[in-house]
Amino acid sequence: WAAVLAMVERPDTLVTSSAGRLFDAVAALCGLRARVTYEAQAAIELEAACATVPIGEAPGWEVDVATHAGMTVVDPSPLVVRVVAERERGTPVSQIAAGFHDGLGRMVANVAVRSALANDLDTVALSGGVFQNARLTEVVVNGVTAAGLAVLTHERLPPNDGAISVGQAAIAART
Repeated sequence: WAAVLAMVERPDTLVTSSAGRLFDAVAALCGLRARVTYEAQAAIELEAACATVPIGEAPGWEVDVATHAGMTVVDPSPLVVRVVAERERGTPVSQIAAGFHDGLGRMVANVAVRSALANDLDTVALSGGVFQNARLTEVVVNGVTAAGLAVLTHERLPPNDGAISVGQAAIAART
């Protein structure tokens, strides 16, 4: 806890665009995994924990979204606070994990739809390692398609750094 509190006192260490660290934190708060031995281990276990809770049956807690200087800024603090409160209340980890996934997924869908409409687009592309998470991807796809937009997801290449490597190889081959 001393290390966590020291990080909180240094806000520069808290700025990230990685959803993976959020999944790691929530998995640790749920008591699933405090240390990992391979990439995405905690996130995989967090996703597995909610497998028994159908999508739409979890509360899907809120995530703060704001716009600063034309950029969308996501603050997961209320979601993390809710995870801790539910854990302390004795809510089953399956429900907490599902509420986390569904809330985060709805937020991503809402931001994607809002961004697409603001830019007169009718299609949203989902990419990044977090979209290896089937539940999160399904929640986002459902939200985006419900708004009448098309969704592109990875089919032949993985949504994580593997696709970046293929792109880099293609550029290197071209040059």
